[in-house]
Amino acid sequence: MHELARIYAENPAMPDYARAYFERLHGLLTQLDLEALTRIAEVMDTARRTGHRVYFIANGGSAAIASHWVNDLVAGGHIDGEPNFRALCLSDNGASVTALGNDAGYDEIFIRQLEVHLEAGDVVFAMSVSGNSENIVRAVKWARDNGATTIGLCGFDGGRLKDTAEIPLLAAATPDEYGTVEDCFSVLEHVLATFLTQQRGKGLHH
Repeated sequence: MHELARIYAENPAMPDYARAYFERLHGLLTQLDLEALTRIAEVMDTARRTGHRVYFIANGGSAAIASHWVNDLVAGGHIDGEPNFRALCLSDNGASVTALGNDAGYDEIFIRQLEVHLEAGDVVFAMSVSGNSENIVRAVKWARDNGATTIGLCGFDGGRLKDTAEIPLLAAATPDEYGTVEDCFSVLEHVLATFLTQQRGKGLHH
């Protein structure tokens, strides 16, 4: 039921715990749906080519990964003279997030921003380890109803996000594996960003 607790109980020494953790992470990654990952790559590249935006929404550690994702697409993936990724992370503006959280409630911090910015054909890329973050699920549902393509990275059993996002990708895990699922999110960030950059003929060296 609680995989990290089991791993620690069986491996109380640091080298053994680290080895078992790495093996668990490898297992989660190799079970990911690669067809869904392929669809996500296609949707993101289509948005780039057609000039649509990709909005990332996430909370906590996943929000940091979302910020990193925007960096790797916008800065790392930039090619002079070509259509580039128009990616934004909606948790990055602290003033807007805290104002909306204070005035409208935390559940509204993403949907209110999408109501202002979203256009039909844009992509909303959501991450939620539990799949049940209310502000994420509400925003994804609103985005689907208003012409966006929605992507949902989720963990555990997928929660409501798995059934709300048009393209869900699940890292199936136990309820104590927040960190392990976020590790999966981070690996997926680099897999997609480096693939989409190299697909366009740009090397990753500086």
